[in-house]
Amino acid sequence: MIVKDMALTRDDLLRLLPGAVDGLPWRADADRIQIGESEGDGVDLLVEPLPPRRFGPVEIPRLRVGFAFRGWDEAERCAFLARFDRAFQRGGG
Repeated sequence: MIVKDMALTRDDLLRLLPGAVDGLPWRADADRIQIGESEGDGVDLLVEPLPPRRFGPVEIPRLRVGFAFRGWDEAERCAFLARFDRAFQRGGG
């Protein structure tokens, strides 16, 4: 399983998710997001809230997101993760 520590809320994750899944169907439960068909290939995101990160008065929300792939080969997993990372990338400067 691949695990990411992400600086966002669950609502942010759900709001940005359509751009990350490239048209695949998805549905969200309390702590799991199922992407792809329920019976077959896809990926399950296991979502766990973490304590926020604090920088002085600033508080950054955090989630631990685990990726459990079902029936995808290495190339499909890499392409999905690259698209996912682009959808959640934040700029700064």
